[in-house]
Amino acid sequence: MMAILDWRAKKKLHFFLLALIVVGGAVLFLLYLSWPKATCSDGRQNQQEDGVDCGGPCVPCVVNPKDVVVLWSRVFKTSEGVYDAAALVENPNLFYGLPFFKYTFKIYDSDNVLVAVKEGQTFLNPHDKFLIFANDIKTGQRQAARSFVEIENLSVWKYLGESKSTIVISEKSFSNTPFPFLRARLLNQSPFSIKEIQAAAVLYDENENAVAVSSTKLDFIEAEGSQDAFFTWSYPFAVEPVSNKIFTRVDLTN
Repeated sequence: MMAILDWRAKKKLHFFLLALIVVGGAVLFLLYLSWPKATCSDGRQNQQEDGVDCGGPCVPCVVNPKDVVVLWSRVFKTSEGVYDAAALVENPNLFYGLPFFKYTFKIYDSDNVLVAVKEGQTFLNPHDKFLIFANDIKTGQRQAARSFVEIENLSVWKYLGESKSTIVISEKSFSNTPFPFLRARLLNQSPFSIKEIQAAAVLYDENENAVAVSSTKLDFIEAEGSQDAFFTWSYPFAVEPVSNKIFTRVDLTN
């Protein structure tokens, strides 16, 4: 009798273990099917990546990016106690950009007294040379003499590959009277439409010093199409600028 009971108990145990194995296998299979697949944007270092979401099958990791270079920073008087500030900035990294970074203009008078601060943020394309522009900076009774720009948040570099602007300036025309006016024809050489184009103009004197800046935005340029950008200033220049340059940008970091 005891042997029969032992046999039945063992049989029940075997059925229980078998059912447990089947159920456990099914659960593991369902977990496998529902487990998120490794990707290049999952925030983990997996699938033989060299870093988090970079290297291996993903885009190359950012390695030792070079510092952003400020080529010059200037302040320009627009009316009594009101100024524009601009800085020509260059990203020497051929493949790396920034989705955003912060900048701060600090404006000083001739006695090196800080008279105004203006903050902002923008993006940074690979191998880009562009103008940071801030307008309507009020200094009260103080006369601004110089500006400096500080750049922050350079820790979120992104590998973007080599990128080149498809926008070229096909023609320009400048007039100093009755008020300064610069027209530039922007040509989109790509087979795709481009949206949200930033454009900035710099006027130079005979010594290639920047004497005035202006900026504008274009909503749209169709594929292989063109659009005019217009830059204006309030008063004629006593000494007419001898040259000008247009800088255009489109956000390539997203």
